[in-house]
Amino acid sequence: MTKRVICIFLIITLALTSISVCFGHDRSGHDADIEYVLFGEENYKNSHPLVSDIIQALEDATYLCVDQFNGEGEKELRNLLEKEKIPGIIKTIDEINYTSNYSHRSLTHRGWNMSYDEKAHWPLRQTILINTVKKELFSDESLWTRLPWVENKYSDKQIESFCVLLYYIHVLGDHLEAGEEKKVGKGEAREKTLQEKLNGIAYIAPLVRPNDNENPGVIPDLITYLDILFEEQKETSKHTYDAMIQELKNLEAQSRSLVGSTGGVNTEEKFAEYNNCAKELREVLGTYVPMLLKKEPYFKDVFYNQDAA
Repeated sequence: MTKRVICIFLIITLALTSISVCFGHDRSGHDADIEYVLFGEENYKNSHPLVSDIIQALEDATYLCVDQFNGEGEKELRNLLEKEKIPGIIKTIDEINYTSNYSHRSLTHRGWNMSYDEKAHWPLRQTILINTVKKELFSDESLWTRLPWVENKYSDKQIESFCVLLYYIHVLGDHLEAGEEKKVGKGEAREKTLQEKLNGIAYIAPLVRPNDNENPGVIPDLITYLDILFEEQKETSKHTYDAMIQELKNLEAQSRSLVGSTGGVNTEEKFAEYNNCAKELREVLGTYVPMLLKKEPYFKDVFYNQDAA
């Protein structure tokens, strides 16, 4: 009798494993994407221990903002509160938590400026990311800057723009995963069906969203906010900046053509082209953003000064 029960249990377990849904990058994949776009190198924090805590804080805040649900995230929140001393953020996970499955994306992944269901607690989630970025990268603790008549040299819009970059790096990771093989067991994978691929991008901001000026999609939003983030470098690093924007606009046009085609992205061929746009977007960001960030004082002072070299 015992052997029969064990046998039935194993059969059920294997069956569930074979049909398990694996949507989105796992946490390590999203972190690798962030480090690739910011530094041009995956797993950058592992080879740069002097700044690894700051990178970890940015990654924890991005996770809590975009991907926290089902009670997860206690460790990340404790890191931000107790180790990094991030001010003005939630004190418990319950303040933003909700119960969901892979469709949690519909509450956080559809665009930085979207109006989400109130159970997403989107403003609180955004504050976690904004306050972490501000404290880790944009804060100036000198006595001079604390004087009430001294204006912060960094605008709130520039700080938000860095947050938007982190946000869309995460969303881009889910676009990439939609075209990857599906895990069906330990060390085993198979190619996804077209429907599975389409399900993988169903609840996230599309690369472009035609006829929606407020939430135009990943690439148009990136163009808008990178323009703010690198305001001064539009002149001082004009060649690099212009090259990046031109490549982004090319990808925007390609994506718009696919999304606007008859039926949209609804065939294997069109999905492959669309997913390739996402892959190229990662490469464009990973090529140009690190070069531009190295010239931004707030980023250079934290990650590329003599102590952090």
